[in-house]
Amino acid sequence: MDPLWYQDAVIYQLHVRSFFDANDDGYGDFEGLRQKLPYLEALGVDTLWLMPFFQSPLRDDGYDIADYYRILPVHGSLEDFRRFLDEARGRGMRVIVELVLNHTSSDHPWFQEARRPGSPMRDFYVWSDTPEKYQGVRVIFQDFEPSNWTYDPVAGAYYWHRFYHHQPDLNWDNPEVERAMHQVMFFWADLGVDGFRLDAIPYLYEREGTSCENLPETIAAVKRLRKALDERYGPGKVLLAEANMWPEETLPYFGEGDGVHMAYNFPLMPRIFLALRREDRGPIEAMLRETEGIPETAQWALFLRNHDELTLEKVTEEEREFLWEVYAPDPRFRLNLGIRRRLMPLLGGDRRRYELLHALLFTLKGSPVLYYGDEIGMGDNPFLGDRNGVRTPMQWSADRNAGFSRAPYHRLYLPPVSEGPYSYQFVNVEAQGENPHSLLNFVRRFLVLRRQHARVFGRGGLRLLPVANRRILAYLREYGEERVLVVANLSRYTQAFDLPLEGEVSLVPVELFSQSPFPPVEGRYRLSLGPHGFALFALRPREEVERLHLPDWAEEAPQRVPAVPLAGGVEGLFIDTLAEEGARAAFLQALAGALRERSWLALKPKEVELLDALRLQKDPPLYLTLLRLEDAQGEAQEVFLPIAFRPEGEGPGLFAGVRGGGGHFFELSQDPGFYSLLLRRLAQGFEGRSLRAHYRGRHRGPVPEGLELLHPGLAAGEGVWLQVGLVQDGGLERTESLLPRLGLPWALGAQGGLYWERGERRRVLALSGALPPGRPQEAFALAEGLALEGLLRLRGHAPDGGARGLLAEALRELEALARLLGVRLALLHRALREAEGEGVGVPLLNRGLGAFLALEGEVYLLALGRGERGSPLKDLARLAYDLERALYLAAEREEGLEAWVDPAADFLEEALLQAYRETSQEGWPEEGFPEAMRLLAERQRWREERPSRLRVLERWQART
Repeated sequence: MDPLWYQDAVIYQLHVRSFFDANDDGYGDFEGLRQKLPYLEALGVDTLWLMPFFQSPLRDDGYDIADYYRILPVHGSLEDFRRFLDEARGRGMRVIVELVLNHTSSDHPWFQEARRPGSPMRDFYVWSDTPEKYQGVRVIFQDFEPSNWTYDPVAGAYYWHRFYHHQPDLNWDNPEVERAMHQVMFFWADLGVDGFRLDAIPYLYEREGTSCENLPETIAAVKRLRKALDERYGPGKVLLAEANMWPEETLPYFGEGDGVHMAYNFPLMPRIFLALRREDRGPIEAMLRETEGIPETAQWALFLRNHDELTLEKVTEEEREFLWEVYAPDPRFRLNLGIRRRLMPLLGGDRRRYELLHALLFTLKGSPVLYYGDEIGMGDNPFLGDRNGVRTPMQWSADRNAGFSRAPYHRLYLPPVSEGPYSYQFVNVEAQGENPHSLLNFVRRFLVLRRQHARVFGRGGLRLLPVANRRILAYLREYGEERVLVVANLSRYTQAFDLPLEGEVSLVPVELFSQSPFPPVEGRYRLSLGPHGFALFALRPREEVERLHLPDWAEEAPQRVPAVPLAGGVEGLFIDTLAEEGARAAFLQALAGALRERSWLALKPKEVELLDALRLQKDPPLYLTLLRLEDAQGEAQEVFLPIAFRPEGEGPGLFAGVRGGGGHFFELSQDPGFYSLLLRRLAQGFEGRSLRAHYRGRHRGPVPEGLELLHPGLAAGEGVWLQVGLVQDGGLERTESLLPRLGLPWALGAQGGLYWERGERRRVLALSGALPPGRPQEAFALAEGLALEGLLRLRGHAPDGGARGLLAEALRELEALARLLGVRLALLHRALREAEGEGVGVPLLNRGLGAFLALEGEVYLLALGRGERGSPLKDLARLAYDLERALYLAAEREEGLEAWVDPAADFLEEALLQAYRETSQEGWPEEGFPEAMRLLAERQRWREERPSRLRVLERWQART
């Protein structure tokens, strides 16, 4: 079973008493509910939330429980419940029941016993000799209760209640109360229910001088409840919190993934109605932002209406007054701080608004909750008192008693709606089932669609699109490679608008209901929607759509690389004042696709933003660009990247062409020619000006005929090295300022560079310096070569008891390199402590062996990491990782070497750590090294899909 099933769930809320009466006594029962399971299955819901069905005097619709372990006789027996549960499970449905933790009925034996003076049950409830305690705590049911205290003449004391006076609050400061409620939960979970709705959860504890809501003790109790549930049953059973609070008060109930699994999104619900009436998406967007940040395993429960009033507790006074005025101008429809109306009457019977709200309910982030009868647009009866007007019998047919029961009308628990446009003669399941255009069939079709895209709607991210037209709400739902665009018109008039889809260039919107392809995205995308209209589009690659459709716009043959629709010169891609927006969006999208394959990047960009550009060469055009990259998780990184436009279509870094021919685009991180050109321009003394900044550069030293590319970002030639800061993480700034101050002869300070300057802001884009004579080599390439030589010496031998001696002989050069690196790292840490002071942070050597250059038997340090000071564990793990990966890469080249990789890796890591310890002479938590290696290996595996990285990760996963 998927332990996160609730993230994809579609929940149907019902009262057993209201749904279907199988024994004709006027009350719905479990046997009736069991008989109607085929209807619910066909509707498309997969989770049932049952309102209270326990023994109760029914003064608060069953939330006043008199016995947690007994079923109210009118609902049936425990055996009836088991039969219903078994059939629901057989149909793939899960069941959530109520867990009323805050209070009981005053008829509960616990309370009756607690009333007696001196009773051991006294401490199960909250008592006081005076009603003066907890002054200032709000009264929730203002229309019915004058105070939170009620005097009991038998007890001779006041008891505390946050709701009705017949619902005394339990005393959660008494550990016996908590144990008793855990036992209630275990009883129903043992029977097989899948989750619990935690009713009125914010009010468990009371403390003087507080609001007695959302206290830290309450949050801790919820976490203990979760822990008890997980320990007894493992993952899969769910806690759903009813916490009608402001967002910042609701979020703590999730904890760090150790609180409730779900909570109702009370802050969002009234703002949906507010946005609809104001015809402005602002209230929805504001609450979506306020309710972000829940744990990855948590989920919101979304709803439009339920069994209570449309609560307006957690809105501002101005918002409440507006909502009352537009949705409940008749005071009879107002209750407490809300509106007691069902969904369809609340909307004035407007089908378009009904469909629009359901489109939001089914596509916003969260699991939707449907209230029984809303799928057919049932009405209400506000004259029944309290909230009974929205709890009338389910309307199955135009037959007697709406097909709910064959009992005499006067014996029904409540009368069905029988007058006006919502009468059961007009609004019922039977009639709507036969009408393909009914509300019922609309909801069924939508839930089929949602089930087809369950992961993206249930677990995907949500990205709001900044449409200029405020009447339009548009957002992207994204999960893995799947993207769904949702567009909604909150206005009662037709609207035209442009969608900012520059990041989705070349994708084809396919309308989900009809599966009809629309023209492909080429930048900003123009659409129009009718009054209260909505549309859902899957954004799919053009090639995938063209395999299934032949639309009239599919005229061009697929190209080997993405095509940019460039009408003018290439300056239209780089210079803002000359920009061709559509072409630039396509260009950046193609660049993002190429950069996702670059191993020197620590993230896989989903979007690329051009921050600045400067032309370095006119013919053929070559631009220096500063880019902002953002991945699917929202992590961002800035890079400095040279980009060229050339007529030919071959070469390293090719990533796009021009539609219709005429040239190709290359990113030059792997082009040695660019590094040579840049060095020559720096040697001439370089100055340039973009729209945003000055570029200044110099190089004092030799300029060889050409440079050899050692790895992306590092090139060297006879007597010179050049680093280009492809990743703008501050590492080059620190390298330039700090390395010369360390006084280490093997640390090569910079003597020139390229700089970006805007006011007082300055970035180092490249550094250059001098090298001793000889042919330079990257330290990682050296390690890989030594690893291959050493492993070849071991081929034919078995790694048995004498392996250590064989390793010492075969890997002596590589062992010497490992020991040298350990010594150099210890000296580096010591020098940095003297220069900067103590501190730990990200690694100093986040480039690993790529920070070192080997030359004529010596190893030189060229680069430091970004500004935070590094920790020994992280730096040692980074060097050990590269040494180990060099062994795996060597083993991939020749057969028969694999068995020696693990022993060789252990041998080299021991040499590295020992050399560091002996030189440093300072203790460090060596036991944390395996975990540091595992974490590093996980990050590196995510960066680049290579067998060697996978094998290092598997090795350290096994070790930890």
